[in-house]
Amino acid sequence: MAELDPHRVVDYFASSDTVAQWWSPDSGPMSFHYDGEVRILEDCLSVDPSWRVLDVGTGRGRFGLHLANRGCQVIGLDVNPEMIEAARETARVQGMESRFEARLGEAEDLSAFAAEEFDVVLCMELFDHLPNLTRALAEMRRTLKPGGRLVFTYVPSESLYGSLGNIYRWLNARLRPKEVIISRTYSLSEIRRRLNETGLELERYWGLGLLCVNAQTRLFVESKLTRAFAALARAEARRWPYYQRPFLARHGAHVVGLARPVTR
Repeated sequence: MAELDPHRVVDYFASSDTVAQWWSPDSGPMSFHYDGEVRILEDCLSVDPSWRVLDVGTGRGRFGLHLANRGCQVIGLDVNPEMIEAARETARVQGMESRFEARLGEAEDLSAFAAEEFDVVLCMELFDHLPNLTRALAEMRRTLKPGGRLVFTYVPSESLYGSLGNIYRWLNARLRPKEVIISRTYSLSEIRRRLNETGLELERYWGLGLLCVNAQTRLFVESKLTRAFAALARAEARRWPYYQRPFLARHGAHVVGLARPVTR
């Protein structure tokens, strides 16, 4: 899988009228799918209200505010000014302004933060869009306290959704060579390798959406076919909100991972 173009991808996500126009996991047609990720945090992460949390790629603040509502002090970071304003507005509506601060910043440069400053670093829905995942992981590892945790998501290349996405990107690169490719997939083995290279170790992972073929809200087109696929994925989510068995989990449309820093 080719790396993403760093300049074009960062320019895209930092620009107005781009990601803010289509990224709506709370209210979009696939909101039920992304609700599963929040449920994993709720069920599997024993939250301590004393935590200091860095939410890298906070977007509209969904995951950072989930922890702020449980007493944590959270800083949400994003490259897009429109997303920062959206996150601030959501914090205001939820009465979380004292616990949630939104700032402009990039995942690959966390120099504004001290080493070992945070108990938890969140990086949700971002791995697939990072031009330099290894650099970003090294920065996140540096800011984690000993005993801290990195919580992240990625799209696995082993999944149905990831496989179809890779076919789409391959065709798009040939038919529309000037269009910016803004996402990619990773295999579980590559995620483990990237984590290990940066002083992190994968502890656990969960998967959701084995039958989900399109979790990208920007590519969702209303038609009988897409409605049928969405209905199938919604039925799966009601019966199996997420998977814990490793084989099933690694084949979900999204994987939620938990990693810890390794002392060397």
